[in-house]
Amino acid sequence: MTTNDQLNITQRKEWAKLVYLKENVTQQELAERVGVSRNTINKWCREWEGLKLNLLQTREERIASTLAQLNELDQSIAAKDEGKRFPTTSEADIRRKLTADLEALEQDASVRDIYNVSRDLLDWLKARDLDKAKEVSNYFNEYIKERIQWAK
Repeated sequence: MTTNDQLNITQRKEWAKLVYLKENVTQQELAERVGVSRNTINKWCREWEGLKLNLLQTREERIASTLAQLNELDQSIAAKDEGKRFPTTSEADIRRKLTADLEALEQDASVRDIYNVSRDLLDWLKARDLDKAKEVSNYFNEYIKERIQWAK
């Protein structure tokens, strides 16, 4: 079984960021949960303040947005005069980047995706069986910590 002691500082920071962005916990609770000082959490939280807005957009919304951007780029290229309907170097670069973004979004579930699903399931379970939700929460925490270690 994985313990907090087995996580390096980078892994603890990643775990703390997930919790900070998705749960309403105090900095003290967060520090105790991931096993770092409150001062460390305070410093990290200042770094993460702008990230909450980015997480409001789901993976599906990001995929749809990227597909819309690719479509707009294709329409722009198609609207050019005959004989000039090919991407410029800049447009080709944008297309490659958007395509790479799509591929990354369509990969296996990230730790953040796993975390989001676990939080949703725990919220559902809390309404039905609080004791069971507490028990399952411990398993989710261990699983997420292990996934963070695997990803490094």
